[in-house]
Amino acid sequence: MKKIFLLSLIFLFIFINTGTAAEITEMEWRQDLNYLEKELPARHKNLFFQLEEEEFKQEMSQLKSDLPELSDLEISLRMAEIFAEIGDTHTAIDNTRFLSEYYPLFLRRFEDGYRVMTTTEQHKEILGAELISINGYSVEELKNKFSRIITADNQVSLDYRLSSFLKLNELLSYLEIAESENQFIFEQNEEEISISFEPLKIENMAADRNNFVSLNYQPGYVLENANQLFWSDYIAAEKILYFQYNSCWSRELADKHGQPNPELPSFAAEKLEILDLIKNEEINKLVIDLRFNSGGDSSQGTNFAEELREYKDQFETYVIIGPDTFSSAIINALDFKEELNGYLIGTPTMGKPNHYGEVRTFNLPNSGLRVSYSTKYFTLLEDSDPDSLYPEITVETRFEDFLNGRDTILEMIKNID
Repeated sequence: MKKIFLLSLIFLFIFINTGTAAEITEMEWRQDLNYLEKELPARHKNLFFQLEEEEFKQEMSQLKSDLPELSDLEISLRMAEIFAEIGDTHTAIDNTRFLSEYYPLFLRRFEDGYRVMTTTEQHKEILGAELISINGYSVEELKNKFSRIITADNQVSLDYRLSSFLKLNELLSYLEIAESENQFIFEQNEEEISISFEPLKIENMAADRNNFVSLNYQPGYVLENANQLFWSDYIAAEKILYFQYNSCWSRELADKHGQPNPELPSFAAEKLEILDLIKNEEINKLVIDLRFNSGGDSSQGTNFAEELREYKDQFETYVIIGPDTFSSAIINALDFKEELNGYLIGTPTMGKPNHYGEVRTFNLPNSGLRVSYSTKYFTLLEDSDPDSLYPEITVETRFEDFLNGRDTILEMIKNID
């Protein structure tokens, strides 16, 4: 279970597209950029809410002028810089087809730093070690450099997304962090470890995995079933009803969206089990855990929050949020908070409560690069526009807690009188 959960996180970015890219001519790129310059403003709900239209046009014009001097990868990364300036995390360009090399370094961010979760057998001594620097650039300096190409609503988004990018050789080169040589500095048990990685080919990653080793840790109660769409449990000793809602998706929503899949779990059945527990067990606290939920269709959670409203005086409700709480999950976090008079607990989200969304896509005609864009603006908070959904009770997770399977948030909830 531990490996399924970990690998689902660390390989998500890399395996988006690993096909070999055929070279694209300058004329074809120019056609693509003209198409993008016309179509994106026309299709997006409000493309120029942050980046001025004139500035957008100037940057596109400059990119067209620079085409003869740029590689396919550099062109796509220049586009990524423009998308980062647009400032909508749902509006992006997928340029992974031009990435070919990676370092065997899979990181995860904790309150106390970026830790190595998976690497090769050759470098297993750095498992669990904290990343200190790359070629002399501190983690804070790396964040600043990568902010050029990472679209982020807030600092939390940049902090957590960074770990997926630090392994990519061409990005480190593009941002002038690493060239032919690299030196990664880690700290393990107060000792410094220096590693110079040899880049590996992304196209060989499936085979490379046979040589990967992952950190041993205790998954604990919360992580044990984190690969499921949703699950619930009655913790009798504390009279807590725990509901982990990991995706705004289900068999019913798949049918609704014309993607039938009988192997998916039924949310209707899960809901009946939860309601049965509410009616038949003594419950002091309802915990709705959305910290791993990156979105989907919010209607399912919204409707359930409304159904639970009649029971809100029977227990206190705690809604757990975190960096991975995103898009529709933010909507549902506010639904459960408002309908059940609940408390938000955990850490700030990567996404904003008021945000652009309802994503559509199109492909550039020659390069085939997929562009995603927002078609709707969601106003969830009428009187304010914070850059994140912030918890009322902040509880961070340190690496040592994670390693030992100790969930600091759930423990806090258990100890609240």
